[in-house]
Amino acid sequence: MLKKFLNVSKNTRIAVYKASAWLAVFQLIAMVPLVMIYKCISKMLESYANQGTFETSLILQIIAGTVIVISMYFAYRKMYKMKYINAASENLNMRMDLADKLRRLPESFLSKHDLSDLTSTIMDDIGIIEGVLANQVTEFIGGMLGILITVCALFFVNVKMTLALFAVLPFAALAMALCDPISGKTHQKNRDIKVSISERIQEYLENIKILKASGNIEDYQKKLWRTMGRLVPRLVLFEFLSGMSISTAYNLLRMGIGVVAMVGANLLVKGEISASVYLIFMLASVWVYEPLSYTCEHLGAVISSKVAANRIRHIMDYPEQTGSEVLAPSNYDIQFKNVDFAYKENGEKVLSDVSFTAKQGEYTALVGASGSGKSTICRLAARFWDNDSGEILVGGQNVKNLAPEELFKLFSIVFQDVTLFNDTIYNNILVGNKNATREQVIKAAEFAQCMPFIEKLPQGFDTVLGENGHTLSGGERQRLSIARAFLKDAPIVLLDESTASIDPETETKIQSAIEKLTNGRTVLMIAHRLRSIVNCDRIIVLDEGRVVGNGTHNELMKSCEVYKKLYTLQSE
Repeated sequence: MLKKFLNVSKNTRIAVYKASAWLAVFQLIAMVPLVMIYKCISKMLESYANQGTFETSLILQIIAGTVIVISMYFAYRKMYKMKYINAASENLNMRMDLADKLRRLPESFLSKHDLSDLTSTIMDDIGIIEGVLANQVTEFIGGMLGILITVCALFFVNVKMTLALFAVLPFAALAMALCDPISGKTHQKNRDIKVSISERIQEYLENIKILKASGNIEDYQKKLWRTMGRLVPRLVLFEFLSGMSISTAYNLLRMGIGVVAMVGANLLVKGEISASVYLIFMLASVWVYEPLSYTCEHLGAVISSKVAANRIRHIMDYPEQTGSEVLAPSNYDIQFKNVDFAYKENGEKVLSDVSFTAKQGEYTALVGASGSGKSTICRLAARFWDNDSGEILVGGQNVKNLAPEELFKLFSIVFQDVTLFNDTIYNNILVGNKNATREQVIKAAEFAQCMPFIEKLPQGFDTVLGENGHTLSGGERQRLSIARAFLKDAPIVLLDESTASIDPETETKIQSAIEKLTNGRTVLMIAHRLRSIVNCDRIIVLDEGRVVGNGTHNELMKSCEVYKKLYTLQSE
């Protein structure tokens, strides 16, 4: 049940069941005083009926009470440790499993989900499940075990009173079961609105400078306020819908005490039960309904956990990119054979029938207008996405048959959008090759012309950059990205306008360093400034996702009108 409902691991399920068993032991020990009271009252009534004396040993009562308290303490202590420690452990394991799963998913999945949505799943949804595991689930299972054992014992006392005790349970269970169908969809929609609000807030924070500069910040805040305002009535609706079921079930359980009292009084008048039996069932009714009442009060949290578990399951069940072949390239050529690709299923094609070869030891440039598919080709080559049809071969092997992480070992990539970590400059460069020495990191920084700005920083290589390197300029951030590529020293180099944010003087120095880096390697580069690629071995011209030119600069100036037009416009 727990695996299907909350998607938790086998070890955690076993731990929850053990904790529930200990809770049942605790509750059964707590019943012992009721049995003692029952015995004591029976003797008192018997003595009163026989007009005799009633005697009891105070020392014996103290010893029995002490044993009960100590037993309850150890049983509860065992249960407490098991349920909270294991819930926290499952919290950690689920978060790490999710993070590891996201690492193995294609970029197509990540592009369909906002960062705040995935963050909310990892932090909020798993936190909800942890709370339910530690409280509601354990309390419910433990309570039901205790009730089941109590029922078996009470049947031997009096069958009619036991049936009266549980007469309301089917109706209360039905009311509780209706809570999810009635309010579950409302909670799901509320969860979606909360994610939307998180996305808006993240967008607001990331673009606050632009909003201030454009004078639109007040308008954006009003939109954000309206989005938040949509959530309030829906939260009220959820509380109302779930409250109907919860309050119905709760009140039915409370009515159960009245049912026991009336049935018991009737049987007592008829002489079918004694006063002591009547009293023990009245006490038992309060105890039996307590765990179920607790479950009723927190039924909303259980519904929330179901929604959270479905969101987690959506990620965990998503198909991964896998590969069966061992990485054994015969060379490092990149071949596209009649490749088609669209970012959305049944969507407009971004690439259509693309074919070309980027050979090892040559510079192959991709040129074309914005949106022609240049960056898409680079992403498909490294298998960030999977092509819809055709073949992409690296070293003679189809990339779809290779595990992405094995394929990535062949690539050094410098994309136009640079991502840096809130860490030191040294560790940010070390991302390129975690096994590199400090001397190798410094050498890579020198090749990428990073030393002029690193030496000006107070801690040099040990300076912490801040979130995504916001303390650096665009050119400095891009140079660090190039240093990573130098450090990795892979046989295939992908360059997506790698010098776009760098001044001409530094660009000249970096181009010289890139020539050293790429010597003898396969280089696939995207360039918007066509004068920088006139000496490339091969230029692929793209227009609306199709290859319309393939050759050297001189050949294309004669045979490709699209290339000639682009080059002429830039020259002018």
